[in-house]
Amino acid sequence: MLMLSDKNVRFQAAVMALILLLLIIVSQISVLWMTADYKSNMIAHDAAIAGNLLANGVDEQQIKMAITTQKTDVELRLGTALLKNSGYEENTNNFLLPEIEAFQQKYVSIALALSFCFSMVLLASFSFFLWKQDQQLNLAAKKIQCFIDGDVTIRLDDSSEDRLSQFFAKVNTMATALTAHMEKEKSNRLFLKETISDISHQLKTPLAALQMYIEIILDEKPGNEVVEDFTQKSQRELLRMKNLIQNLLKLAKLDAGTIDLEKKLHGLNEFLEKCRSTFTTRAELENKKISLVCDRSIRLCIDEIWFSEALVNIIKNALDHTKATDSITISGEENRLSIEITIKDNGSGIHPEDIYHIFERFYRSRYSKDRQGIGIGLALSKSIIEKHGGSITVHSELGEGTVFHLIFPKLTVL
Repeated sequence: MLMLSDKNVRFQAAVMALILLLLIIVSQISVLWMTADYKSNMIAHDAAIAGNLLANGVDEQQIKMAITTQKTDVELRLGTALLKNSGYEENTNNFLLPEIEAFQQKYVSIALALSFCFSMVLLASFSFFLWKQDQQLNLAAKKIQCFIDGDVTIRLDDSSEDRLSQFFAKVNTMATALTAHMEKEKSNRLFLKETISDISHQLKTPLAALQMYIEIILDEKPGNEVVEDFTQKSQRELLRMKNLIQNLLKLAKLDAGTIDLEKKLHGLNEFLEKCRSTFTTRAELENKKISLVCDRSIRLCIDEIWFSEALVNIIKNALDHTKATDSITISGEENRLSIEITIKDNGSGIHPEDIYHIFERFYRSRYSKDRQGIGIGLALSKSIIEKHGGSITVHSELGEGTVFHLIFPKLTVL
């Protein structure tokens, strides 16, 4: 049988068989002891009857013959009828027969004690094997948790021949494969990080040179309107290219997992005020209003630089899709479970066909009037927010405005 291939099962089966064998031996000894006791009681009972008959003048030889010789069926019937008339028969209650009552109580107690003892032994041995297996599983669970927490050198004890050790061996094989995969992934991330750094460095030089050339042309004032017009357009496109490259590099770093957030507790009101003040001048020029509502007691654990990037992109998106006299409201709220940041505007809203795609990279709506955007800002914001353990959702009605909800469960922000 497959179960008997397990060393622990074989040992447990052997222990159970030994206990049952002991039970059989003790039972047989008890039967012999009971037989001897019954024999002793029967002889004592016959001796008492013989003595009573002798005392009442019955011939001694007749008494001996009555006790020791084989009885006939006729004698049995005659004796049964005689005793029955005296109330002495099979249906007589045991408490009227002291010897029988004492015999029953004695061996009922012995049988009960033996049954209890062997039941306890069986239960104890079974419980011991369960406890031992439970200890192995608890130790394995602790080691697996240590592995999950980062100690990839941890391995389970698979030195025994039981099926649990065979299972642990499979887990160890899986852990070794995972460790190799993690090492490879770590190496790939390091390579990607260095590659991104190299690309960033290589791109900065030609972009800076182009920017410098354009500024020189503008400073020279060539007097040619066509040249000046194209130079200014080139400068704007160069700025767009620079922003696009920077955002792409940021996204690549987030995707590669090479960003280590330096999270600290910040007063949410002060942080949101800094983000709002970034757009104060633009809002005044465009005749728009940006308001802030947030309790000063709320604190959020964030990386200020990266989280500012996420909030600024969302606020900029709101400004891009509102018109003069429209308003934008930034608010922060806290409850027992989470901290929520809301950015609400009463602008043009988002078309129903676009609402499920606005966080996709390079997605451009055919309904949007904004032709300058590159469709990466909100995707970058979403990645940063999720990196902080939060989530972002959007609700919008065409022509009524848009609301972005940023929710951070307290289990992830404390």
